[in-house]
Amino acid sequence: LEEVEEIKKLDSVKKIHPNKEVRAILNESVEMINAHVLWGGGITGEGSVVGIIDTGIDYGHPALGSCTTEEFLSGTCEKVIGGYDFVGNDRDPMDDHYHGTHCAGIVAGNGGGITGVAPDAKLYAYKVLGSTGSGSTFNIARAIERSMDPNQDGDYSDHLDVISLSLGGGGNPDDMTSIALDVAMDNGVVAVVAAGNNGPGERTISSPGTSRKAITVGAVCKPYEIGVNPRCPNAIATFSSRGPVIYGSETINKPDIVAPGVNILSSYLGGGLKYASGTSMATPHVAG
Repeated sequence: LEEVEEIKKLDSVKKIHPNKEVRAILNESVEMINAHVLWGGGITGEGSVVGIIDTGIDYGHPALGSCTTEEFLSGTCEKVIGGYDFVGNDRDPMDDHYHGTHCAGIVAGNGGGITGVAPDAKLYAYKVLGSTGSGSTFNIARAIERSMDPNQDGDYSDHLDVISLSLGGGGNPDDMTSIALDVAMDNGVVAVVAAGNNGPGERTISSPGTSRKAITVGAVCKPYEIGVNPRCPNAIATFSSRGPVIYGSETINKPDIVAPGVNILSSYLGGGLKYASGTSMATPHVAG
């Protein structure tokens, strides 16, 4: 401390800052939704399975199990325990984009520098979007259907607990993917879906966020970003799609809930970490 005081006196020193240890973690956004309070009560996602319907998952990431392809295909991975590639029509839903891996880390990452909302939950990877981040509504509907019967034996009792869909496009409450989510909800699968990034205008909710029964998620900012970040003039992120959904004579109030979605740090391809923003990042907070 004496040396610090002496250094402060030097004309060339304007200010001294402490050198603190920092870690790349999801603690800011996780604490915003009070997930850490549940951890203290022993609620960590253990025993639950969440399906990520997205670009796949990099199951080799240290936050997501550090599995090899051989281990995944043999069903011996401890974190990503199943899935399917609906784009390539094969059993290997390895992510070749990043988006699904980022969302998976928010839900259940545990290691590699991050701790997700439900760090002890297991994951299924349903790859419906390709390397460009786009895909078809048909494959999305197929994945939603698969989440109700993962082993395709006609018995829905082994359905996934939750599915998280950070994707969307044009549509309405009666389109194929919105109806598929309604059916999933009726069969015990909690469906959580992004509102879309078409804000700040009203009536801009993307499908299948237009689903009548699914939980549609908008994005909010971290408190210290409000009034500072151009995306955060107030608590709601500017890009976050707004409701309501007007369909004929029907008015559906959406989104159902909001969660942190600006500058969220999570897992990236090849073992790295990446900041990303969108209702895509808010959605897995709620799924977790």
